[in-house]
Amino acid sequence: NKRVAESRWKKEEEKHSAHIKKISKNVKYRIFKSRLLGFLAGDGSISITKDRNKKNVHHKLSFYPDHKSMTDPFMEAFNYLYRKQPTIKQYKNYYSVRISFKFACLDLLKTSKVGTYDWEVPFTFLESEKTKIEWLRAFFDCEASILKRQIQLQSVNMKGLFQVKRLLESFKIESKIYKYERKNDKWNTNYILCIMKKESRKNFLNKIGFNHTLKLEKLKKHFASVP
Repeated sequence: NKRVAESRWKKEEEKHSAHIKKISKNVKYRIFKSRLLGFLAGDGSISITKDRNKKNVHHKLSFYPDHKSMTDPFMEAFNYLYRKQPTIKQYKNYYSVRISFKFACLDLLKTSKVGTYDWEVPFTFLESEKTKIEWLRAFFDCEASILKRQIQLQSVNMKGLFQVKRLLESFKIESKIYKYERKNDKWNTNYILCIMKKESRKNFLNKIGFNHTLKLEKLKKHFASVP
């Protein structure tokens, strides 16, 4: 019944809260949490839904990376923070990483918003250079395209992209944001962040980099072929 469920949740919350309190003084805590928030801002979501009878509430975390090199760092961070392993399923062009876990969902949402339209850079949490790098690397793993003369991000979240631009500037990485009106009036306006200057792209490679091995190699090869 409801009382039993609430009692069970309270015990679980106390157990997980004690664990988070214990590890919160470790450097890994902020680094791994920054990584998870970057991944979720890019290719993830946290949903809180009710049954039709509105008696049961479900908390689900989902992450959909397009390469195996992203699942390992995600799982490493999640297991360290919450001592559980999400399930991973491989599909043709992507992986599905999912878990129903109320404590983790609420804990992550306390720190930052996630989701296509609402994601944000959690500036108050990213206190150190290492945490800023971890968030940027994870977010660019998900969203970046490596073109011949630029690194590009696209999003419908204009506010979020300007926050990314501000964060990049702290590493002397210049970028510009362009507005792209799509042909269909029913489609959302896209905003495109571009890192075009050669020096800024080099700074991104050397200071931020990628977990995504294909994107990392593509960026490295480009500079290797340019005098």
